[in-house]
Amino acid sequence: MRRSKKLSLQDLLLAAPALVVALLLRVIRPVVTIRFRNLPADEIGPLTVVSQHYLRIKESQPKPRQFDFWYLKESVKVSNDYMLAFVESQIKIHRSRFIELIAAWNEKLPGSERHLIESEVRLTLLERVGSKLRLPQSDRDTASEYVRQIGIDPQKEFIALMVRDGAYKSEVLQLNTHQRSDKELYRNQDINDYLPVAEKFAAMGVQVIRMGAKVERAFDSQSALVIDYATSGKRTEAADIFLASECAMCISTNLGFDHISALSGKLRVITNQALIWQTSTLFYSTDVFTMQRFVETATGKNLTLSESLQFAEIRNLDWYHKVIDRGLQFVRNTPTEILEASLEGWQRSKSQWIENAEDLELQAQFWNIYDSFFPDHKSRFLNGRPHIGAHFLRTNKWWLA
Repeated sequence: MRRSKKLSLQDLLLAAPALVVALLLRVIRPVVTIRFRNLPADEIGPLTVVSQHYLRIKESQPKPRQFDFWYLKESVKVSNDYMLAFVESQIKIHRSRFIELIAAWNEKLPGSERHLIESEVRLTLLERVGSKLRLPQSDRDTASEYVRQIGIDPQKEFIALMVRDGAYKSEVLQLNTHQRSDKELYRNQDINDYLPVAEKFAAMGVQVIRMGAKVERAFDSQSALVIDYATSGKRTEAADIFLASECAMCISTNLGFDHISALSGKLRVITNQALIWQTSTLFYSTDVFTMQRFVETATGKNLTLSESLQFAEIRNLDWYHKVIDRGLQFVRNTPTEILEASLEGWQRSKSQWIENAEDLELQAQFWNIYDSFFPDHKSRFLNGRPHIGAHFLRTNKWWLA
């Protein structure tokens, strides 16, 4: 059970006035609506997506008699100070315990939803409104010169490689009721599985920049065009954002960081995706993706997509151990599956990809199965559906049986 935060003397003095204000909000609502929301700055994905979603919706649907208060809790450990500063240049962020208390009271009173800034983010809706994320020109010039000094040529095409491994949340305690800390192990991948794709693009003359603030091991390549920026000792928060936003394409394992690339108009290749339902919530219509599959531990039987989705633990995947305890194992993408999906993404980003009848049929089979298990998600694909890798489907036709 989570312990309540101990109230300070200041909190006790502000609690009553904060309650009065929260009540007054309901009195003045016919004239003006005041809303609140805590800025999720502790992870870069939510910080980026939530702020940009808010700005674009506000741009497309302005409401003159509405005032919004975003606040940042003192206890939050900010994931990227540069990105927070960028967001603060667009949105007024309050650091006020009094506003926190008003928001807390508001959530306990009737009609609270009318005073909350929308929390649901629909990425397919986000694609249709507003402008792309773009850093200030002065910041781009400074970051461009910096990355040039550390061996990256910003004037030539480069791919941002974003692969999460066990170091990402190694210091974050994620205990569940079983007192286990393996909540998201299925999201951790082996960087060596991405070496073939990095060296393939390097052979094509494209720089590949391995990103990451915390990684388990170095990314060893014989090519000078494969740059292990993550372990270089030269990474900065500003350069992180610059590289993510200026890349020609990103190859990712569905990290929050890759939304910076997508919101900057760059195609994402998502590999080793395990949460199937996220294809309608956290994917963009331009994404190319591949899935992890599942196998029965005891028998070694490979499960089809339909068989996998029969399990609530997979259909509503949230904890790694629930799948393992059900007698199932995750099957990672092979280096070849990663390579082929990335090459498809590259061709799509250049408008060079040619669809054929077989690929279109296999795509349709995947989405028919998806829709049969998630029928209420159909309306979420407002701008088209993302593309599951063609090679992945061709070589795993049994998976769609």
